[in-house]
Amino acid sequence: MKVLYTSDLHGEIHLYHELISLAIASSSEVMMIGGDLLPSFPPTKRYEDMVPNQKTFVDQFLFPLLKRVLEATPVQQIFLIPGNWDLGYPHLFKESMEGIIDLSQRSYRLKNGYELIGYPFVPPTPFRPKDFEKMDDKEAPWPPQKNPSYIRSSDQTDQLTPIDPYPYLRGRETIEEDLNHLPKPLHQKRTIYIMHSPPFGTRLDLIQGGKSAGSRSIKTFIEKNQPLLTLHGHIHESPNLSGAYMDRIGETLSVNPGQFIWTSRDASKLHAVTFEIDRIEETIIHSCFQKVQS
Repeated sequence: MKVLYTSDLHGEIHLYHELISLAIASSSEVMMIGGDLLPSFPPTKRYEDMVPNQKTFVDQFLFPLLKRVLEATPVQQIFLIPGNWDLGYPHLFKESMEGIIDLSQRSYRLKNGYELIGYPFVPPTPFRPKDFEKMDDKEAPWPPQKNPSYIRSSDQTDQLTPIDPYPYLRGRETIEEDLNHLPKPLHQKRTIYIMHSPPFGTRLDLIQGGKSAGSRSIKTFIEKNQPLLTLHGHIHESPNLSGAYMDRIGETLSVNPGQFIWTSRDASKLHAVTFEIDRIEETIIHSCFQKVQS
């Protein structure tokens, strides 16, 4: 079974068009998108317009495009999780469609017996949207926060509520606690986790300046459970900074294809990976980089 994985498209229409082209060229049967699917900022640059703009994008472009993927490419199933900018994400599932699957904190068993589990939350960032941010654990440091920050009041309204991020984040369950509540797979060695945040202290989570910005709890979770594969995103620049889009944590292979978004279409190219699920290391190919590093 051929898999196509990408993340962090942020509503860039030309990247979605490249995604369709890659799905056809690679003959992928399964597509996975690991968060930050929707436009981050509306044209007005007003946070108040963020969710309405994302819902318009879903209605007018993304949902029709995903339907076209299922109708016009070899892809039979599309698995999605939100990222930290996707406050309008639930709107994608306002109507059910066979083949488009919400994997956020859920599990799904493929017909070949492999199991997929999704997790969207990231450690606190310097950005204002906080719906999909949580403290990593009770001790992990976080960057200075902007006050006010914003959360979506509920899935029933487009309104964003201003919050003080410090008490808000301290009042939520941590990522460490969350991971203990994820669905338990039958066999970790046949399980793929799609997690928006990469694991901390790896070649997958470097930001400008060479610091790590991934999740300590996710790394500990991988070390403890040793699944077959984990797929990540969130830190767009890490593969270019580290020179690697894969790393190994024990026996687990972890991948962050990165993403490069630029205002000129000529300067932007989709970052994604394709692989055969039964032979991941032998078959994995990045859309921009050479075949895997050791």
